[in-house]
Amino acid sequence: MNLLKFIGTGVIVTAGLFAAEAQGVLSLEQCIQQALEANYSIKMVRNEEQIADNNANIAPFLPTLNADAQQTQRINQTKSKVDGTPIENSGVGSNALSAGVALDWRLFDGLSMFTTYEKYREMATIGELNTQMALENLVLTVSEAYYDVVIQHNKLEAVHHSLTLSKDRYNEALDKYVLGVLSGLEAQQAKIDLNADSSRYVKQQEVLKSAYISLNHILNIELNKVLYVRDSISLLDQLMLGELQESTLSSNTSLIIARKDQKISALDVKIARSALFPTLDFNSGYNYSRTQTPSASASLNRTNGFYWGFTMRVPLFDRLENNRKIRNARLTEENAEWSCKELELQVMADLAQLYNNYENNLHIVNFEIENAGIAYDNLDAALEKYKIGSLPGIEFREFQRSYIDAIDRKLAAIYQAKISELSLLLISGQMRVAE
Repeated sequence: MNLLKFIGTGVIVTAGLFAAEAQGVLSLEQCIQQALEANYSIKMVRNEEQIADNNANIAPFLPTLNADAQQTQRINQTKSKVDGTPIENSGVGSNALSAGVALDWRLFDGLSMFTTYEKYREMATIGELNTQMALENLVLTVSEAYYDVVIQHNKLEAVHHSLTLSKDRYNEALDKYVLGVLSGLEAQQAKIDLNADSSRYVKQQEVLKSAYISLNHILNIELNKVLYVRDSISLLDQLMLGELQESTLSSNTSLIIARKDQKISALDVKIARSALFPTLDFNSGYNYSRTQTPSASASLNRTNGFYWGFTMRVPLFDRLENNRKIRNARLTEENAEWSCKELELQVMADLAQLYNNYENNLHIVNFEIENAGIAYDNLDAALEKYKIGSLPGIEFREFQRSYIDAIDRKLAAIYQAKISELSLLLISGQMRVAE
């Protein structure tokens, strides 16, 4: 009865495993690490982060350097008159060759290049935050699946213990029937209850296997792997709403991303305004050209040399396109600001709702732990009375059923309280993941 007492009254729920069947024990931290390394969604979001980081480079500040070469050969027919004498030539050939290297460097563009670089840096930061948010959500998902396995293990043990009691009851009723102490009706009823508990045990095994499959899918490991969880569910000291609110406003990943989006919208306004300023480019290069025309008076022309210069372009009128882009960019910035405020309201409302559920779950946990303890004591007393024959089997069955129901409610309450706790840590930005 020690195991029964432990399950009925303990604040910590421990998953009991048959050591001979265990395939290597994994802690929650190990499962999270496995998911971080093998989960395909995380791999994809990390690639998106890398793309954003690749885009944030100094390319806009650097010049472009291009080399080109071209050769053109022609065969022409020519007709001309010299002092009234017609001259015709056919199959006249020419060969033109040109090559060069050109450097173009934009020196000033209304600070657009600096603003664009800053924008891409912000987008790279958003890529990191998106990865962080995906990791946080994955931790919650793994924890939910992991703790579900722990709960199902405990339910299986509770059902197994109930099955053991039903077997003992049936054997005792059968022995007493043979001795003529009890009627056959009691033995038949005990057999019915034994079969019912056997079916429930098989069903709980199925539920446990399904919980493992769900966890294995998240971890991207063999789906049929089972019996590698040996852990407990323990609740933290009660979280305080005021501290959670402060942490949420400063550390919630979604809010941080929204503020970054708002900053990017402000940078887009600067980029749009930069089109109103003149641009200054530096051009330099080296050209070489050679044209050979045997039939011409100058049969060979060749030029080569360096060149350099500056080009300034001042926008005077562009059909009001720049003004349109600036107005739209400002409206987008305004929408981003409102979107950020709306998200802040939504996140704080979600926090309040989650905390309300969390407090209620904590109260329910206390009630159900007490109920489970009382149900155990009642079952223990009923078992002693049944053994001495002062309690009918059908009444003992009610105590047995009451105990199983109390255990189920207690385990469900602890699981829901833990998930509420994790959800609060997630929304308040306290579920940080070390990669």
